[in-house]
Amino acid sequence: MGSNAFYVIRDRTPVNRNKANESQIRRLVGNWAQAARKEDMNGVLSQHANDIVMFDVPPPLQSKDIAAYKKTWELFFSWSQGSGVFDLSELKIAASDTVAFCHAIGTCAGRAKNGKTVKLKFRLTIGFRKIHGKWVITHEHHSLPSE
Repeated sequence: MGSNAFYVIRDRTPVNRNKANESQIRRLVGNWAQAARKEDMNGVLSQHANDIVMFDVPPPLQSKDIAAYKKTWELFFSWSQGSGVFDLSELKIAASDTVAFCHAIGTCAGRAKNGKTVKLKFRLTIGFRKIHGKWVITHEHHSLPSE
């Protein structure tokens, strides 16, 4: 085939779901979202790796490490101003014994510069590693659809 060939591969390998790991991750994500609603910085940070990498909606393009990640939440909390809105739907989780990821649709709210409340729908993907028997968030990606 020429260099412009396009291949479609569909993996039909059965997936061994680990429901216990999925349940642990569901609880972790739920606690994280609840901490975001309450603007509880310690709760937001508590399950993250020190070397987390985050791709967020506002700049910077990426945040590398827990201190940079914390700054993204300081910015978010200054925008959300206690709205209490940080809700996730359509949460899907895939977990093995050592790595996992999830994705969801989120809704958050904050104040625009004109003082009006703004609600945003966003996409969320989170990567996890199990380290010393505990699930830790190692990557987050938040994005808005392009208009």
